[in-house]
Amino acid sequence: MFEISISDGDIDDVISTLNKIHSDQPPLILDAARRAAIKDFHDIQACPGSGKTTLVGLKLLCLIQKWPDPFRGICVLTHTNVARDEILKRIRHHPGGHKLQKYPHFIGTIQEFVNTFLALPACRSEGGSVARIDDAYCEERLRRMTKPKTRAYLDKKFTSVAELRYVWRDNAMVLNVPGFAGFSNSDSYKDLIAAKAKLVASGAYFYSEMYALGRKLMAENPHVLEILRHRFPVVMIDEMQDAQKFQDDLINLIFEGGHIQRLGDPDQSIFDDLGNEEPNSSYNNAVLLPIAESHRFVPDVATHITGLSHRKLTLTTTYAPLPNAPKNTVILYDGATLPQVLESFTTIAGQLDPERRKIIKAVGGVSENKPGTAAPLNLRSYWPEFDRTHHVKSFAPTSLCQAVAYCAACLKGDVHRYHQVLLQAIADVLRHSGVRVRGKGGKDYPPSRLNLAAHLHERSTAHRFKLLCAAWIMGVPPTAETWAVQVLELADILGISVASAVVKDLLSFDPSPPPTHVEETDTGNCFVGTNGVKVQLSTIHSVKGETHDATLVLETKYQKLFDVKEMIPFILNPALAAPIFDPAHPKTNESIRASFMKKLYVASSRPRHLLCLAIGRAQLTAAQIQELENHRWQIVDA
Repeated sequence: MFEISISDGDIDDVISTLNKIHSDQPPLILDAARRAAIKDFHDIQACPGSGKTTLVGLKLLCLIQKWPDPFRGICVLTHTNVARDEILKRIRHHPGGHKLQKYPHFIGTIQEFVNTFLALPACRSEGGSVARIDDAYCEERLRRMTKPKTRAYLDKKFTSVAELRYVWRDNAMVLNVPGFAGFSNSDSYKDLIAAKAKLVASGAYFYSEMYALGRKLMAENPHVLEILRHRFPVVMIDEMQDAQKFQDDLINLIFEGGHIQRLGDPDQSIFDDLGNEEPNSSYNNAVLLPIAESHRFVPDVATHITGLSHRKLTLTTTYAPLPNAPKNTVILYDGATLPQVLESFTTIAGQLDPERRKIIKAVGGVSENKPGTAAPLNLRSYWPEFDRTHHVKSFAPTSLCQAVAYCAACLKGDVHRYHQVLLQAIADVLRHSGVRVRGKGGKDYPPSRLNLAAHLHERSTAHRFKLLCAAWIMGVPPTAETWAVQVLELADILGISVASAVVKDLLSFDPSPPPTHVEETDTGNCFVGTNGVKVQLSTIHSVKGETHDATLVLETKYQKLFDVKEMIPFILNPALAAPIFDPAHPKTNESIRASFMKKLYVASSRPRHLLCLAIGRAQLTAAQIQELENHRWQIVDA
């Protein structure tokens, strides 16, 4: 059994070093709960603003200072690249931080771990290849490869080609064919099977299929488990509350018996009711060591949101209240005054010092209700200009023509960003052509944006390539005629054949208009009050992990229930038993209320200084209004 211990002295040494490096910042000070989390391997529930990522970084630095084995490592798993980068940012300035970013250690997403150590080796062992792992790309390719009759059949069955993927079921990897319970001789079934075969032959997979490949590898080669357990005797998992059951099962299977520490906050598990996957229960329902002291919000915010903690965590805070700051406020509206809610919020937020109101957001649980909903209430009810699709996101073209049309249509912004989109699409074409790029030492590598220049230099076509890219970016979206000529020019520049079905598909002409552009500096969905205060409107899911100066939680409606109304009793009485979410019956009122509680907890724990709630006056009784005032809420009319 691998043993390693961390003492208070080890923690003090790391903190002392970091405090010297960051002497211009407030010194790091840890309470008993945080020290216990670093010294032991208990599972942790870390409240909003608890500094969980800093805690992970400190523990890693303590471990690396004493790490005894050059061939065994620490494995740190996250759910997103953003979370991974945040951890790396915490450790990079410490002298020991660079060691954690190299062999034998691993810091990355769960998906990256599965791909690297399980799925890619499994695929290669069977003579296959993985060129692209991307849900949106696979769905679009399958949609284009299947016949209209097949897609119409799937629509009638209320499913789609996105479900045409390999899954691990009954201890075997099987192909799930949407719309069919088993084998069929129908044309649609055969069409789906053929399309999937083409997609796999091109090396494209859905993200979840990597888990199925990983399970297959472990089932056929049990020694893989022993190897991974030996390689990574210490494992830390961040944001564990968002792990889905199939991820949790895989992690538990791999690292059974090792030093595993899971960190997160089940009170913020707001993705339980999204998609068709079950949430984990081994962590979210476990007994956890709590860290209930936050560094984010003022005491009144901590007091007012404690009742929304599903696990009854009594929040405390180290954050001092601002002098003369506005009180947390409930904004009441009726049918006539609902459009005035945002203006009322800007008036209240405007009382904060300008330096304390740089990030102000209004958030809601529902961006738009289903057609036909009786008395709908969503973000657009408060501000009709809200557009849930208007947000900054990376563009992932499904063909080269789509990438070119996107780049040609950009009229402003950083050209470099569009150039990278174009290079990635061209690298994909080169990869699907079977080309390998010769690197240093004579080793061949798959084509990428970074080594594309080496391939062009070897062919002496770099200048022609630059001219073609400039024509695409500086010109106009191609026509069918110009595209045919440009594709032949590109093929000659790259030295590839356009005969294969996969490459021909990637290089086919796409007449659809280019996607809408959103600049990274574009604020979008921004309401500006008459006093000049700007309020960004967002869904609750999109602000998870953020910190605001002031936050307005807008009441929205899901089915027949109003979320803020349903949570007022818990805000007033934290001792009330929390509703329980049932994954098997997510549409019951009990499950919906449980979902409301977690969403509103996430939303209302974002602000440092000011929390406001918007609720219809008819939703509250006179006694509740009086009780809110007794609990130091300010009550105003919109």
